[in-house]
Amino acid sequence: MSGDDLDDRLSRRFDADGDGDDNESLNDTKSQTDMSSSTSQNAQKNKKAQNIKKEWNVRSFYLDDDLDDEVTTAFKRLDLALSESNSDVDIKKTRHFYPLLVELGLEQVDEMDVEDIAQRLEGHNTDGTE
Repeated sequence: MSGDDLDDRLSRRFDADGDGDDNESLNDTKSQTDMSSSTSQNAQKNKKAQNIKKEWNVRSFYLDDDLDDEVTTAFKRLDLALSESNSDVDIKKTRHFYPLLVELGLEQVDEMDVEDIAQRLEGHNTDGTE
């Protein structure tokens, strides 16, 4: 099965506009250098993408249960706040929220020095030990 066939099957399986929130997968497909050069060129195009699952890059990462719960709660709170504010914004988890989290996170990482990052990482054991 070719990659295009798989993309077509997945697009049909999930919602038609590519904004499904339940089964997002964010696989690692490009190096940081490739993404940096293509980001500025495609920024405008990406904002108007019809099917983000076909047109955007895919990146996958894993979160522990607590962090995953925080992300889910943050999305629900933002969605509720936007709906209560009578704004015209209809936030989608994949199209809007995840890119916002990454963008804000990258801005914060850029402002941190190596010691700050090392200290933050010490609080997050990745080998399962306490």
